[in-house]
Amino acid sequence: MKNLLEQNFQSAAHTTNPTFKLSEDRFEKIIAEVEDYAIILLDIQGTISSWNKGAERIKGYSAEEITGKSFKVFYTKEDKEDGLPERLLKTAIEDGRANHEGWRLRKDGTRFWGNITLTALHDDSGLITGILKVTRDLTERKKAEDRLSNYAELLRLKNEDLTRSEERYHKMISEVSDYAIILLDKDGKVIDWNKGAERVKGYKAEEIIGKSFRLFYTAEDKAANIPEQILRDAFENEWVTREGWRIRKDGSRFWASITITALRDDHHEIIGYSKVTKDLTDKKIAEDRLSIYTEELKQRNEELRQSEERYHKMIEEVQDYAILMLDQGGIIQNWNAGAALLKGYTASEIIGRSFKTFYTSEDIASKLPDKLLHEAKVHGKAVSEGWRVRKDGSKFWGSVVITALHNNSGGIIGYSKVTRDLTERKHAEDEMKAAAVVLKDQNKVLENLNSELSAFAYIVSHDLKEPIRKIRVFSARQREEGKSPAQISEYSHKIEDSAAKMQKMMEDVLAYSELSAGIMFEPVNLNEIISIVKNDVELLIEEKQANIYTDNLPVISGIRHQLHQLFLNLFTNAIKFSRPAEKLEIKITLKQVWDKEISMQADILHQHFHEISFSDNGIGFPQEYSKKIFEVFHKLHPKHESSGSGIGLAIVKKVMLNHSGWVAAESEVNKGTTFKLYFPVAGY
Repeated sequence: MKNLLEQNFQSAAHTTNPTFKLSEDRFEKIIAEVEDYAIILLDIQGTISSWNKGAERIKGYSAEEITGKSFKVFYTKEDKEDGLPERLLKTAIEDGRANHEGWRLRKDGTRFWGNITLTALHDDSGLITGILKVTRDLTERKKAEDRLSNYAELLRLKNEDLTRSEERYHKMISEVSDYAIILLDKDGKVIDWNKGAERVKGYKAEEIIGKSFRLFYTAEDKAANIPEQILRDAFENEWVTREGWRIRKDGSRFWASITITALRDDHHEIIGYSKVTKDLTDKKIAEDRLSIYTEELKQRNEELRQSEERYHKMIEEVQDYAILMLDQGGIIQNWNAGAALLKGYTASEIIGRSFKTFYTSEDIASKLPDKLLHEAKVHGKAVSEGWRVRKDGSKFWGSVVITALHNNSGGIIGYSKVTRDLTERKHAEDEMKAAAVVLKDQNKVLENLNSELSAFAYIVSHDLKEPIRKIRVFSARQREEGKSPAQISEYSHKIEDSAAKMQKMMEDVLAYSELSAGIMFEPVNLNEIISIVKNDVELLIEEKQANIYTDNLPVISGIRHQLHQLFLNLFTNAIKFSRPAEKLEIKITLKQVWDKEISMQADILHQHFHEISFSDNGIGFPQEYSKKIFEVFHKLHPKHESSGSGIGLAIVKKVMLNHSGWVAAESEVNKGTTFKLYFPVAGY
């Protein structure tokens, strides 16, 4: 509009055709009556020298208030500090024109979005005589553009003050090239034409002046009398704005935004119309594409909605699996029939709560739910089995799969969680495992019995033969002639010693064999057992001045009298093999260990154990004998004054095997011995 005004007025000023020559007064009146554009004339310093109604309406100043002041008064504080007015003025002077859009200030301090063009005006010698400033208030269009992501275009431009000189106004209009600015007579015939009109519509001034503006309309619009209707609307309403397809000289179409303003004389009589046209073809194409895309998006969204609805119905009606959606923080977003059946909650009771609700207090304390979400986030999926909690507090064995859900850019938007109740399978597996443990225990017992039979065979073939051989030898010597009574008495004592030794061995063998007899298990407090055993060996403890330290020991499922035998043998062994010059110290400590922490040559049937360490500071033995010492009748210190029958530690090992446990020994000569007893923890 701004460039058009310049070109139109300049052309009007220089035309030699008297028919279309406008008087300066008439032209100034035309410009002065334009209300949609602020048309202002500036000198080269930016001082305002003319002001029209459009400028007064847009900016709020009357001509008397603003004439003679700098045009910088319309700029915001930020733009003035940035030097924007000076730069625009400089650009217009150096390049002939400067365009800008931005926030401008009215007299009352309110802001409006202005589209401005500064155009340098030249005299016939080419010298700059002033600056034409055309401003259009595009605030509403700006708001629309913001709402429609900048697809909207400027709705209309505001006229600036027309210059007082007809020649200068014509130059101003003629030099505008971004807008087609045309003057029509009251019948719609073209009487003025600018460079912008030539660029947009393709006609030269001499080709179009004197012809009806109907030429620019499509056949359909002309058949519907749209051009005449637009003029009537402008006549009745002072101005009219339209958008639609228009025709260029070459027959091609462009999408135009037009504003036609009625021009009146001092008697309010119509003298013609100004017509400003902006080519918005690119905007129209973009809008059409956006419209098509929007429609396609609507169809796609409807298809997705229907698909999602079918999916939700399918999920909601599944009863064998609890299928639910979680947000990124694990908050439940939906609930299906399977979840209600399995967990006992209704949708209204559980949606919005954390999925941690289903986990045991132990799992929550160990942060298992958080770990599962993290695993799903990092690896895409997390799989877990374990005990879960229903609404009524009962537990079920759940198989859970948590899958991370991503958006198109790969970001996590939530998780799906599928749970299946495998309680019956878990019970069956536990029963099978228990049966397998029992069977393995029984097999182990049989293996141990076979080993015992081999040991007994060795005893019969070796250890028991020796005292019998001595009895036979000394009996024969008693019958020899010439033996004195003293010799016979000595042989009798040796026969009695051998018989007593054989009897002791038979008693030990009997005691050892009795350990294999089936006896009922019961809860046994090991603290009580230790107390009883300490009482049994009280005199020996006092004699050795022994110090005994004992942790608080557990209650286990065991055979009371066998456990008494076990600790009695350990105490007796520690006292028997103590160092004479050292005060005996015995420490009994407790800790919990898992199967992977135990290094032993044995079949481990359980996973979790009480490790009871029985340590002394006695004479010890070389570590290479740590297994031999548990063999029946094996004597590591046969010459020791307190050497026994060699069956005590074999009984310890036998008792531990009877309790599905294990015993191991660690020792160093003259530094003491530690026996480690491993009793299974109940439930593991």
